[in-house]
Amino acid sequence: MAKENFVWLRGQIRREPVVIRNKEEKPIGVVFTIYTINRDVTDRTGHLAPKFDKPVVMIEDPLLVKKALTIKNHDIVELKGVFRTGTSVRKKICPCCNAENHVQVTTQVITPSYIGIVKTGLTSDAEGLNELIDTAEISNFAKIIGRVCTPTDKIHYGTTERNDIFTRYQLAVNRKMYIAGSDGYDDHTDYPWIISYGKQAYNDHIALQQGSLVYLDGFVHTMLMKVHAKCTECGEDFAFDSQRMMLTPFSVEYLQNCNNSDIDQTRENKDEEDNTTPDHDRGMDCSIE
Repeated sequence: MAKENFVWLRGQIRREPVVIRNKEEKPIGVVFTIYTINRDVTDRTGHLAPKFDKPVVMIEDPLLVKKALTIKNHDIVELKGVFRTGTSVRKKICPCCNAENHVQVTTQVITPSYIGIVKTGLTSDAEGLNELIDTAEISNFAKIIGRVCTPTDKIHYGTTERNDIFTRYQLAVNRKMYIAGSDGYDDHTDYPWIISYGKQAYNDHIALQQGSLVYLDGFVHTMLMKVHAKCTECGEDFAFDSQRMMLTPFSVEYLQNCNNSDIDQTRENKDEEDNTTPDHDRGMDCSIE
């Protein structure tokens, strides 16, 4: 199967990077959030209304760690990397009985193979805004080839709080490169969640099934989600907020095992507005663990 897991980000650092150190206090990793801007910088009336996404970047490669240690707050940086998924254990307090729970959650980070500082010496977030707007077209994009691993009857087709339709599903994506710090040579597949909107969501709903092979051209989309867990002490279900990274396509090419014949002809409302702009400010209540 063809392999593609490519992410390009250009944005601003709005919080000091976190340095991970070993027992000898030697830096072995750097984690930071990069504020990127969606390429659609205006609203439907033509007024300036930038939408931000905040991908999390994790660096473990020694050479890139050395470079990342020079990054300052408010810098404009750019990077090339891959969308990497995994699992970790988080401590969460049950609101019903105050018991501490160790909840396994999925993790999503961008792992770069290149990072560069575009502009430094800025003293505020506002100073970087014009830079982000001017380069919005290359601020955040991803190109992914993957196979749908969500069972067909679990591909979620619904509406947001703003009544925009969406389709959510998961891909299995093979990496081209080995990542330093991964769990052995068998760790070569990532499982990003995809959320499409508007006409693209409708087409995905019609075309996709488990095993479909697709080529996605889109961007890294971050949003706050409600994740559900069961307390190990009292047995009650509880929910907590979790910042998640997904991929949102501008377009999807249906390569293999897709029901994409006559998509335009089966569309219920051909004149429906093509709304591919996600709601960045509101969360979703769902379980995607």
